[in-house]
Amino acid sequence: MHLQKLGSMHSPQIYYRQDVLCETLGGNSCHVLTITAMPESKCYEQICQFRNRPYIFLSARVHPGETNASWVMKGTLEFLMSNSPMAQSLRESYIFKIVPMLNPDGVINGNGEDLNRQWQSPNPDLHPTIYHTKGLLQYLAAIQRTPLVYCDYHGHSRKKNVFMYGCSIKETVWQTNVSATSCELQEDLGYRTLPRILSQIAPAFCMSSCSFVVEKSKESTARVVVWREIGVQKSYTMESTLCGCDQGKYKGLQIGTKELEEMGAKFCVGLLRLKRLTSPTGYKHPSHFLDLENDLIESSCKVTSPTTYVLDDDEPPFLEEVDYSAESNEDADVNENAADNDPCTQEAVLSD
Repeated sequence: MHLQKLGSMHSPQIYYRQDVLCETLGGNSCHVLTITAMPESKCYEQICQFRNRPYIFLSARVHPGETNASWVMKGTLEFLMSNSPMAQSLRESYIFKIVPMLNPDGVINGNGEDLNRQWQSPNPDLHPTIYHTKGLLQYLAAIQRTPLVYCDYHGHSRKKNVFMYGCSIKETVWQTNVSATSCELQEDLGYRTLPRILSQIAPAFCMSSCSFVVEKSKESTARVVVWREIGVQKSYTMESTLCGCDQGKYKGLQIGTKELEEMGAKFCVGLLRLKRLTSPTGYKHPSHFLDLENDLIESSCKVTSPTTYVLDDDEPPFLEEVDYSAESNEDADVNENAADNDPCTQEAVLSD
């Protein structure tokens, strides 16, 4: 129903297409959306710019019980389809491929197989939504259009705030204490840029809760497979709390649908800032747009906390040394100790 309303609200300036990616075992449709800006004219330059925009690939609701992921996705979709100057600029910058519900059968009928553990070798008959979503990503990579960002929206039942899991060889080596030392590895630190942007503009987002370690138990999840096999460096799981926040503007409050939708919209704003940071010379904003963006960021960052970061300290998209010993391993130790006595450990493992 929401997708039907979404399709009816778009203006002639918006390119919106809704396709059926595949049918599920239960005969339900799995939809894929394409959203971008229509070319300003039919001249060659405009058509080339339209076709050559980088892709952003988003997905959600692979775990049926994580209803908050759908609220975040709702915020993202409504922002992308809005008439605001920021949304228009975002559509002119990227082509969005979005699978808003990866597990329709699970959502309709209740829980089932964990589809987020099937990304390495999905079966076309048993896991059609994963098989065809991965196939679409493989196709984009094959035609040299690998997405700039992939993000899978999830919900977390025990941890607070909104945060991301990403992928880093260097941080994985450092955390797992394998023979190679992290200083011997060279890695583009661009995978940290988007989470840092979100920590500045989104009140519910917490950078200190983010992790970029690739655990063996997560090797068959979407974010790791898309990073490792498709080659998307900025491949993330974004976890939204089912509880509340312990930092920032919403500290001590239960998170609601309004805040989740806000997070979905702020994710879009983060993508715009990512575009400006990674291509500052070739990407110019109108002055009124810059004023609007600055007002939004200032209103979002009135509350300072230990997890608030400024973009001046953000890592640029090139190779740079990181002092990994300065990063706290306290959260990992706490989680590991709690897991020994917590009957909900299995539920937490499924969160990514």
